[in-house]
Amino acid sequence: MPVAKGKRIKEQRPERGHGPNDREPLCNVRFEATIHAGRKARSADWMNYLDIDRVPDPKNKVRALLTADDCVRLLEQGFEIRLHHAHPVRPLDPALIETDESVRRWLDEGLRGIDRPAGPKRSPGPEDT
Repeated sequence: MPVAKGKRIKEQRPERGHGPNDREPLCNVRFEATIHAGRKARSADWMNYLDIDRVPDPKNKVRALLTADDCVRLLEQGFEIRLHHAHPVRPLDPALIETDESVRRWLDEGLRGIDRPAGPKRSPGPEDT
């Protein structure tokens, strides 16, 4: 430590900025998690009151993509959360976006071989009575 007139002066460390090895901020991450009732579950249908969008789970567990705020809220409500993966939030790859034409081709391929009447189907109107 430097000494000035017999007194020690604390060294000032520069503030650390974001470096290449720093983790992404929590606002840019969603956690893949399973949610469990915990001790405070009041009813058997507790999962209907979570206020989250669930995703399919092969073992019929309650699985969701959660923000850090969702995790805090659910923990405060007494739920147990098990985090499995962290997924960065980023813009969707444009190559994954289907065009109207590609969807029409896919639909036509899937419907090939199924008999259907030519032309649009219309509901009976007042003129048909």
